[in-house]
Amino acid sequence: MLSFLTRSFMGVSFFVCCVASIASAQTTPSPAPTPTAKPASASPYGFHYSGNARIYYFTRTNRVGVNASAFNTEAKIHVEYTFPGTPWTIGGTYFGADPFGANGNNPGFNKKIDNTLPGYGLSLAGEYYLQYKNKNTFAISGREQINTPWANPSDSRLVPVLFQGTAASTTFGYGSTFGAMYMARFRHRTSSAFESNTLLTSCDDTGSGVPGDPCNPQFTSRGFLLLYGTQKFNKQLTFGAYDYQIYDIVNLWHLESKFNYAPQSPLNPYVAMQYIAESNTGASDIGIVKNHTFGFQFGASPTKYIDLALSFNTSPTETFTTSSSALCGGGSGKFAPKLNGIFGGGVGGKVIGAPKGTIYCYGGGLASPYTDSYATDPLYTTTITQGLADVHKPGYGDKIGGTFQTPNHRFRLILAQAWYNYTVPGSATDRRREFNADLTYYFNPIDPSKPYHGLAIRHRYADRVQLSSPFDFKYNRTQLEYTF
Repeated sequence: MLSFLTRSFMGVSFFVCCVASIASAQTTPSPAPTPTAKPASASPYGFHYSGNARIYYFTRTNRVGVNASAFNTEAKIHVEYTFPGTPWTIGGTYFGADPFGANGNNPGFNKKIDNTLPGYGLSLAGEYYLQYKNKNTFAISGREQINTPWANPSDSRLVPVLFQGTAASTTFGYGSTFGAMYMARFRHRTSSAFESNTLLTSCDDTGSGVPGDPCNPQFTSRGFLLLYGTQKFNKQLTFGAYDYQIYDIVNLWHLESKFNYAPQSPLNPYVAMQYIAESNTGASDIGIVKNHTFGFQFGASPTKYIDLALSFNTSPTETFTTSSSALCGGGSGKFAPKLNGIFGGGVGGKVIGAPKGTIYCYGGGLASPYTDSYATDPLYTTTITQGLADVHKPGYGDKIGGTFQTPNHRFRLILAQAWYNYTVPGSATDRRREFNADLTYYFNPIDPSKPYHGLAIRHRYADRVQLSSPFDFKYNRTQLEYTF
């Protein structure tokens, strides 16, 4: 239960502010990694502050199963102090959330409450760090937000995902940046604790809406080490390479490039490509992982205020031979026992001409320990509620998307239609589609070159249809945010 002081702070914040989030949906490739992203207001004494307050209301309507909704409020206050005349800064951020009884008693144990928001209260010192920054070098250690393709803030709810560890990067001439980070602990978005686990090995977020709901034994994770480099060759071509060593789970390579091949054209057309390769490592806590995912995106701007993109991703099926059908799909993290089976695999039948008892097992799904079930990964075809990284199966997806803005940038509309096919040999057809609409209105004038301060309202709608349970559902997410 939140303390009286916390509740008082929350109440005053919302009486003064009344607000919600402007986290942007991407139709373009991932940005370069940045350990922090905190707009701040400055004072002449080296003190900086920033923050926001949010109000959220979620509804989820299922054709089969329990409908769910949730209301919650959140306030964040971030402070930094830069020691005068030095590159050293200390900082911290407090996050507090409270539904003020709107979701009834014990909302965390009520399946009618959408606890992906969550519908219960949170209170945490989410960030505290020591930072070094000069013209070319940046380093930070402590608890902080990080922004990399496969470990990111996933900031589409009340409180972002946070990590604990150390990160450093340096820039060189000719547009080169190199960096490294080691993150030992992870805080998922519905918990106040930093723990040694991931979304694929934790028992704390099973999707049932019940905090700490029993599942299979939790496997302690040592976190991950990331080495990366980005290169801006000129105004037309950029490239990034990221090597994640997620201990005892997977080694993940992510390569991405974007090429604006006609910069003088008013359409500003570009082509982007991404490649992800994974293999299990160490103790293989989620089983045998073998994945190769490819992505292509083509985009252009028909007018100054319209951006369009056509995207494609595919994770081809990988074929394994096993001696037991129990090893097919035996390693799906928190949803199955640790059998060192094929991650997300499915039984394919007997192998003709092979020794008796040998069977095919089909796998190839993408394992994403820090975005699983969040739909916040960097794949071009991920939508509001799903993507290739969330189903643990190979397949492919296509997406058409567009962003539309008014000339003053006060209205922004993002539309997307996606189609997925997760069907593998020997299994039932699994085809899905999803339509997204995302509308934001900014009450204050917009300066695209600066962080937005002021009031904004945003509504996101997702209409998902599939051939298996829950068959289809509709998701509405309304948020009001005041940023200062």
